[in-house]
Amino acid sequence: MKSFNTSDEQTMPETMLPENFKKCLASNMVFVQQALSGNMIIPDWKRFAGLISDIFEECRVEDSGEVAQLTPQLRNVDPEGWGISVCTTDGQRLNLGNFNSKFPLMDLSRVILYCIVCSDTSGEYVHKYIGKEPSGGSAEALTLKDGMPHNPLLMTGGVTLTSLMKPNLCFSERFEYFSRKVQGFAGNDYIGFNNSLSLALKDHSNRLYAIGHYLKTNKCLNKDAPVLLEELTELSIHFSSIDATCSSGSVIAATLANGGICPLTGERLALPDAVRNCLSIMNCCGVNDYSGEFMFEVGLPAKSNQSGALMLVIPNVLGMCIYSPKLDISQNSTRAVKFCKLFTEKFTFHQFDPVSTASARSDKWDPRRQEFSESKEQQNLTLLFSSFEGKMTTLYRYLKDGVNFDFPDYDGRTALHLAVCGGQIEVIKFLVEKCKVNINPYDRWHSSPLDDAKKYNYKEIVAYLEQHGAKPGTELGK
Repeated sequence: MKSFNTSDEQTMPETMLPENFKKCLASNMVFVQQALSGNMIIPDWKRFAGLISDIFEECRVEDSGEVAQLTPQLRNVDPEGWGISVCTTDGQRLNLGNFNSKFPLMDLSRVILYCIVCSDTSGEYVHKYIGKEPSGGSAEALTLKDGMPHNPLLMTGGVTLTSLMKPNLCFSERFEYFSRKVQGFAGNDYIGFNNSLSLALKDHSNRLYAIGHYLKTNKCLNKDAPVLLEELTELSIHFSSIDATCSSGSVIAATLANGGICPLTGERLALPDAVRNCLSIMNCCGVNDYSGEFMFEVGLPAKSNQSGALMLVIPNVLGMCIYSPKLDISQNSTRAVKFCKLFTEKFTFHQFDPVSTASARSDKWDPRRQEFSESKEQQNLTLLFSSFEGKMTTLYRYLKDGVNFDFPDYDGRTALHLAVCGGQIEVIKFLVEKCKVNINPYDRWHSSPLDDAKKYNYKEIVAYLEQHGAKPGTELGK
């Protein structure tokens, strides 16, 4: 889906030629259809945005905490900066306050780095070097468990990850590769580089160099390629010095919520397994020594950094980035933590909130639920589009509501046909195994789902369908 910048009114034409309008619609047809039918991830966006704004204003009065003192660049930021951005997995966006204020990624870079390295190699390979548990100490602790860093989000884990990322490339190529990936995660929203911070971090890097030597001494770094310790630590500093904003940070979080696919560009940046593992690590280790209490109260994957940013991920729904530079004793943004607590007090987004309306608290709202009753025609159209686009949230809701998943459109095309054409193997397995659909429907041209899979050369889908008894349409018509 293309993203349009509406912040500069001078760039927006008052009129649009019909052919340009058609081009815009063609590249965003599913998004437009969902918006017009009210079938977005958050159907009542106006109400949702209004409640977010209320929480945002309530948190503005929180004044405790101190800005980070590590470098002049961190010390000299506006301590009253306060911004938030939201981006859903289908492209709905909300920006409040100082959402364009720039901040360095710092610790947040390790989230992206972990997803990249796991996707380029494998999770099994990465976790031969790095553990999966909270450390119980500070993010910069000089400790190991079983001869490995406790988890990828600590400084020890970040340095080890850096040694594993594209080790055969030179310094500049490795940095360019990583920065391009970050740009992709952000959907080409703002990503910059803070050179003065990079130089300052290098001046204050005694701890980082000590950790590098400690890891090398304990043989924790890449064993399959030579490691130049000075280059490795400087590369870690460069990764930390990449700049983002709440706006771009929310798209990064939404890419994680969307299983590694950027919701603005449709580009896959990380494999689903890598993202799932990353969110699991964020769940238990993302906000330093406050992670256990955060998981108990908020119940969502998150990652904070020393510049006052916090990324929050609601899988399959949305990503959020919150910025306020005053930090609490655990080095998390005071306002951001308060916002997250109030957020899950207002909405049923905590992982362990009951999903049924009967057992849910009456003062909490699930903004994912449709508040109106769809006509059968709307429901059937949404079913087909959702199968093509892989909108599992909608499909699970329809399964619960008893919708007929074998419904054909006027051409005889079913949800299974559309899921195959979209290459949605997860949807196909859901339809076959959970919904028990007819695996051999054929349309008015006598094409079966198997015919479509062969037409588009989806080998994995062909194998799966044949394994479950699918046949070509020519055989069905006999």
